Amino acid sequence: MSNLGWHRRAARIAAATAILAALVSCAQARPAGHSLPTRGPPRGQLVDAQFDWVPFNELNGVAAVSAHDVWAVGSTAKGKPLIERWDGLAWKPVPGAIPRGATESLLTSVAATRSSNAWTVGYYNTGKEIRTLIERWNGHAWARVASPSPGGVHGSELLGVAATGPSNAWAVGEFSTSKALKTLIEHWNGRTWAWVPSPSPGGSHSYCALNGVASAGKATAWAVGFSAPPVRPMIERWNGRVWKVVASPNPAGRFGGALNAVTTIGSSKAWAVGNKGNGKVLVTMIERWNGRAWKAVPSPLPADSSGSDLTAIAAASPGRAWAVGYYFADTMFEPAVFTLIERWNGRIWKQEPSPSPGGLIDSGPDQSLLHAVAAISSSVAWAAGSYSSGNPKGKFLIERRQAGTWTYLPSAH
Repeated sequence: MSNLGWHRRAARIAAATAILAALVSCAQARPAGHSLPTRGPPRGQLVDAQFDWVPFNELNGVAAVSAHDVWAVGSTAKGKPLIERWDGLAWKPVPGAIPRGATESLLTSVAATRSSNAWTVGYYNTGKEIRTLIERWNGHAWARVASPSPGGVHGSELLGVAATGPSNAWAVGEFSTSKALKTLIEHWNGRTWAWVPSPSPGGSHSYCALNGVASAGKATAWAVGFSAPPVRPMIERWNGRVWKVVASPNPAGRFGGALNAVTTIGSSKAWAVGNKGNGKVLVTMIERWNGRAWKAVPSPLPADSSGSDLTAIAAASPGRAWAVGYYFADTMFEPAVFTLIERWNGRIWKQEPSPSPGGLIDSGPDQSLLHAVAAISSSVAWAAGSYSSGNPKGKFLIERRQAGTWTYLPSAH
């Protein structure tokens, strides 16, 4: 397998399929840490200042303050950050802050606590290095806020953000050294973003990253991702003083896996989702914190699935949660990709029908993927992602659940 360098989170379907297979067949050789299709983590010697950005229109994060106040973030195929806001009637574009000197920028996640306080994070390319990117909504405009980039020329990225109030927010991701990929956690204390030490199991040549974060207050937060070698899911917990690795299931054993997202339900319950290997492909994985330990929970697989992944999760209550992602289905050409939504009804997870506007085109398979989800109530939720519909640059995908049905809604772009 070749060094994949640094990629934007969306990729062409052919590349995604190849990575999906490679992560399973080489489970002991490289990490399976990121949602697919996505930017694959480096392998072997890391490449400094060589960044491969795949142009694609995509939404990577969604956050809801209320039914009439929802944010969605991502990037355009031109390499510009993208922010949209739902006002109860339609999605409208909102200008973001483009860092000075940035040749390309990507927003990966968004969190909002009220109409006048929201955060979005990601990373940007200067042509010489990848740096972290954090922006804040103050009720009137988005403005960039300074954030640490400990990787320097080797690269630093933020992949997830969570906030509980104006003086408590967390951002997580990864940064590189000349030899390793390490976890990155940053904290907002109401004045500045500071780099907080976090475990990177595996030693000086390990590959570790955090893909998602959730907080239940100043004394409780969770971050999830992967560690390697060997490849396995990783969960870290903030106890109010330090971050520590917490024992988590690795149901795939030697085939490994990764966690992409986490959500909390109060201070004593949490869910995490991602993927695991089964010897042939990657399939969905769900884990639950019951207040004492993390346990694997069965996740339904679509009947025609030939591989699947869960990229995001949100909970409205202990008895209602949604997990979203995508799954592969074989066609006469090559695998097509369809949206995947699963719902927790308090007892089990069940798949819910969801639009896949990419569909199948005459010239070959197409793709529809969900990267983010936000829950407003026990019956209303939003999901966001991308679909190609024959367009190599892709289109923005937004879906809303209302009255028991998921419906595709036009974005502002």
